[in-house]
Amino acid sequence: MTDKRYSNLWIINSDGTDHRPLTTGNRSDSSPRWSPDGMRLAYLSDADGKQQIYIRWMDTGQTARITNLEQAPDSIAWSPDGKMLSFSSLVLGKGRTSPICRLRLPEQNGPILPPLTIAWFIVLTDPVILTGYMQLFVVDSEGGAPRQVTNGNFPNGGNEFGPIALPGHPMAST
Repeated sequence: MTDKRYSNLWIINSDGTDHRPLTTGNRSDSSPRWSPDGMRLAYLSDADGKQQIYIRWMDTGQTARITNLEQAPDSIAWSPDGKMLSFSSLVLGKGRTSPICRLRLPEQNGPILPPLTIAWFIVLTDPVILTGYMQLFVVDSEGGAPRQVTNGNFPNGGNEFGPIALPGHPMAST
């Protein structure tokens, strides 16, 4: 019930020596991308609870979160001059999100019970589908407000289907 997958970033020399962690802890760090000058590393992390874009300065080891997004970013890439990062993120469609369905078990006279759904081998209860389309954004590599560069009712950077929100997720009640 408490199992969770964690991932951290590691670095190793090209000859296989000096294998060492860049990030540690009970969190998921992924999708590392070197800056064009090789001095910084952009990556995705849920270190502060929700997946965001982080930058690590390789000379000092300091890190900074550069986004504060409602929907998780994906597919990060550096601009050739290293001043900007592009990424894709879900832009929610209009309308209400709602549970897929609710079941009442015949042998129970109690409240309606949520169904069990298997998604990626994780059992979810009362899942909510967030509808919308993936769009492309850019953000300054030093941080700031991201700017949406695509729009429309079609996927511009990924799958048209949104993520599944767990009960208690802020979007599950809108």
